[in-house]
Parts: sequence; structure tokens; C-alpha cells
Amino acid sequence: KNHTGNNQVYKNHRNGIKKTRRPKKMSMQGMNCKFVRNQAFAKRGMNCTPEDILPVTQEKEQRLVAQKEAQKKMEEKKV
Repeated sequence: KNHTGNNQVYKNHRNGIKKTRRPKKMSMQGMNCKFVRNQAFAKRGMNCTPEDILPVTQEKEQRLVAQKEAQKKMEEKKV
């Protein structure tokens, strides 16, 4: 007797056939090492705290106020 798949399907399904788990982090092995290094530095540079964001939001608010004032002046000129 050389081969039989008699009980194999039953045995495989006893614990269920599961999908393979995907890795949380993609492997950097085989990637361009210069790119990998630069990517790490770029990720570190993108981390910012609320103190870093605060001046930017203040500038944005000031620009919005100035823009609204300019729109009011334009409307007054039309009328």
C-alpha cells in the first residue's frame, strides 16, 4: 500500500482550517538599506507633540480672520 488520503480531510478539519496570520510589520529584509534608514529618520521626524502644533494652529486662525475681513471689504465695495 503506497498512498491513501482516507482520513486526512477529517483530521484537517477537526481543528478547522485557518487562514495564515499576516505580520503586523512588513519585513525590511531585502529592501534597499539606504531607503530603510531614511524611512526610519523620516518617521522619527514626523512625530510631534501638541506644543509643536500650537503655533501652526494660531497662524491658521489668524489667516482665517484676515480672509473673512478681506471678504467683508470686497462685499462692501460691491454694494
